[in-house]
Amino acid sequence: MWVTFLEIAWKNITRRTKVMGSLFFCVLAGVFSVVLVWSSYDVSKKGTELSRVRMSADVMVYPYETELSDVSMLYSGIAQSVYMDAGIAEQLSNGYVEKVVSQFYLQTLPTEGCCTVTKEMRLVGVDWEEDVTIRSYLKEGKIDGLNMKEVVLGSNVDIEGDTTLILNMPVQIVGVLENTGTYLDDSILLSMEQLRQLAKVNFPPNYFQGRAPEELITCALVELKEGADPQKYIESIEGVEARKVLVSSTADTVQSEISVLFRLLAGAVLVILLLCIAALGSQIQSLVHSRYCEIGYLRSIGVRQSDIYKMFVIEIGAVAAAAGITASIMGLIGAEFVMEWVRQYMTLPLAGWSSQFIAVHFCGGVLTAVGISVISAVFPIFKAVGMPPQEAMTRGEI
Repeated sequence: MWVTFLEIAWKNITRRTKVMGSLFFCVLAGVFSVVLVWSSYDVSKKGTELSRVRMSADVMVYPYETELSDVSMLYSGIAQSVYMDAGIAEQLSNGYVEKVVSQFYLQTLPTEGCCTVTKEMRLVGVDWEEDVTIRSYLKEGKIDGLNMKEVVLGSNVDIEGDTTLILNMPVQIVGVLENTGTYLDDSILLSMEQLRQLAKVNFPPNYFQGRAPEELITCALVELKEGADPQKYIESIEGVEARKVLVSSTADTVQSEISVLFRLLAGAVLVILLLCIAALGSQIQSLVHSRYCEIGYLRSIGVRQSDIYKMFVIEIGAVAAAAGITASIMGLIGAEFVMEWVRQYMTLPLAGWSSQFIAVHFCGGVLTAVGISVISAVFPIFKAVGMPPQEAMTRGEI
């Protein structure tokens, strides 16, 4: 029985390519916009949530001279080398503090001293033994310490092979971090001691304003004791000459911006979807009306109403499923390009694309396509199938 329905459905689809093509593109446009915005929003939202969980620091402190915004400093790997006295780390420690960890930043030199990195990237010097949170992000294996010629890559850093040149020094890649939704994703991590040595060799003294790299840090990450009030801690270090950023407040600001942006996009998507549904309903009404005579004939020879209804559902569902599959693939690919643009120009934290994430949004797009198509078809089909055979044949097209 179902084989017969499928054969009839296929013949009707191929005989009415113009109407079926219109149905296909109506569904395609609506579902594409839904999947594109839905995927983009989820990537941004989960990126912010991921950064909240994985950014163990409560306060980030860095020089006033930094030209980047707090959001860019925290979430992007934009290469910028600014420095403050290493002694500031001691000034940040008081009764509120559990731990203060320092980092030293440099940047790659794509035109010289680096053969596999084609753009400026942030080099982060860390005390691997002390900075225990970074170690917990390793995708696999365990690294107790970074030797002088070993590096760890952030999740977005694309370097082929196990070795490369960093500032004229051959290094071995010993690990890759999981996606964190923070600046670490676009950074190359070295031991702080090694990076300071490379700074002395590759950059002139005036780059550090005549100071020795060993006396400088770029950033201090402060982890507060459990229950400590971050705002009161900020007030307690007002005398420290540096910018102080509450990580949670920055994350809240970013989440608010994401919500506002995607509410506007969701409104636009809703309008597009409603227009597509209206056009879809009109096309289905036209399709059913053109087949009144066929419906009347089938009814007159004893075909049940439910069987005729199944035949229409299979036809429309097949076209909708094909449109949904195409739209979902296009939407996911489009979201990837959109998020790459967002990551470069808006410095929002982004989550990675897991197979589960892709499967959920792909299936959601297909189900949306089939759902809106079947719902749009219910009334016209029931109306047509419920007519007496003679009336349907009389009102039908020859």
